Amino acid sequence: MILERSDIAPLSLGAQVLGGGGGGSAEQGLRSAAAALEMGPVELIPAEALPEEALVATVSGVGAPSRGGTMYTSAHYLRALELLEQRLGQAVAAFIPSEMGGNAAFGPFLTAAARGLPLVDAACDGRAHPLGTMGSLGLTREPAYLSIQAACGGSRADGTYTELACSGSVATAAGLCRQAADLAGGRVAVVRNPVTAGYLLRTGALGTYTQALALGRAMEGAAPADRPEAAMETLGGRVVLRGRVTGYRLISEGGLDHGEALVSSRQGTCHLTFYNEYMTLETEGERLATFPDLIATFDAVTGAVVTTAALREGMEIAVTAADRHRLLLADGVRDGALYGQLERIVDRPLVPYIRDILLEA
Repeated sequence: MILERSDIAPLSLGAQVLGGGGGGSAEQGLRSAAAALEMGPVELIPAEALPEEALVATVSGVGAPSRGGTMYTSAHYLRALELLEQRLGQAVAAFIPSEMGGNAAFGPFLTAAARGLPLVDAACDGRAHPLGTMGSLGLTREPAYLSIQAACGGSRADGTYTELACSGSVATAAGLCRQAADLAGGRVAVVRNPVTAGYLLRTGALGTYTQALALGRAMEGAAPADRPEAAMETLGGRVVLRGRVTGYRLISEGGLDHGEALVSSRQGTCHLTFYNEYMTLETEGERLATFPDLIATFDAVTGAVVTTAALREGMEIAVTAADRHRLLLADGVRDGALYGQLERIVDRPLVPYIRDILLEA
């Protein structure tokens, strides 16, 4: 199908919810979508429509969500693609995002429109995640795989312009792209990890744009204040609490944000931790949701999705949660070996709560 301008708003709404507190700036995502559609049509195809050996590349932004003043442009995306194909020695056939999110979902639009190539109805993860290794389609479990990644961002005017093409293990290359984001002022456009369509079919999150569109359309049909309920009805989740943000702490380091928030109401208080995305939701010491369960927050009046970077003390918000089994998760987020860093940062156990979706070592 050719994505129409009328598809962009609901796609954005659904992707913002699936960002789970992260997924980047919705405003930047909408700008990317508008710029892409000015260049040409964006065609969305199922992964099954590609020849099995066709190469599919992941296109995404990398950086700390709170560093909102640093923006990459279509030129950065296209330069990153050029660098990747130079290193690869051949052209890619289609694109996917690393995750769903307000900005992440639209990352591949620019490259797809500029090249006249399709966008695949799939992603490295059907929700947003904090680590580049989680958006690698399980390639961290393939010791022989040589990851090729290219990044571009920053401004020549202020001396932050940075471009990088690198090869190595998935973790090493992802770490280099995070460093490039820091050097570029906080964020970079990245094109990475070309894989065959056959591999994507086996390991990817299929149908992610379709799910985001359905979610967004359900929200559009609800009154603004009822959008949290509409989103959770679609995902089989629930509104846990409506209350005021009474505590908030954010630390930005290493190209990522982490911290915690307290939300209080007459019904009680919930505690949230995040690492770009929400990681845990607890009330009175009881764990209600654990990443990759989807924890999302909404403005209680306008129904707008509120990311972890946009939270502020005094905000009135709705806290929601949907079970991981209702999401489209790919192999990258199922790799239990990747959760140690998350557990150290948020100082909470995660793996004991999600063993049922983790792949065997």
